[in-house]
Amino acid sequence: MPLNTGHTLTTARMTLTDITEADFAAAYETDRDPLVLRYIGDGTGETRSFEDFCTHFRVRIESWMSPICRMWVMRLLGSDDFLGLVFLKPVKDTPYVEVGYRMPQSSWGQGYATEAARAAISYGFDAGNLDEITAVTHPDNAASQHVLAKCGLKRDGTLNYNGRGEIPFFRLSKQDFVSTHGN
Repeated sequence: MPLNTGHTLTTARMTLTDITEADFAAAYETDRDPLVLRYIGDGTGETRSFEDFCTHFRVRIESWMSPICRMWVMRLLGSDDFLGLVFLKPVKDTPYVEVGYRMPQSSWGQGYATEAARAAISYGFDAGNLDEITAVTHPDNAASQHVLAKCGLKRDGTLNYNGRGEIPFFRLSKQDFVSTHGN
């Protein structure tokens, strides 16, 4: 089954295009960096073969991609360079849809995560007609928590995320987003 593609977003500096198998190698290289994954999973970086990664990644994405929930690849306008991933996805066994992002170190500290997350959030509220978008972070991931705050999400306790324990939980209502961003 092919990935559900065709949802492109544009920001001031980037084009966000639906992920395709051609992007899996860049995603794999990003996930091999233990610093990128220090707050995700076991924090050691991807250790599977590229083939096993592709199989697992494809199944994971296909299990939740829909007209609302997507995974986009971030690229500078007019460039094919991989800056990272941004996504909207359902939170397993909850009514929540979360925004998230993952980027190689070369993309850190340049505002790409905030810009891409805002575009994904806007998409979720506009095209997806969601009433709320949520997010989770590792308790020690101050950089990610800063991105979420810049996007308007506010800390609201913790969530037992995918049965892996309580982690910081953030929420943004459509009403709050519209009043802040005028959409």
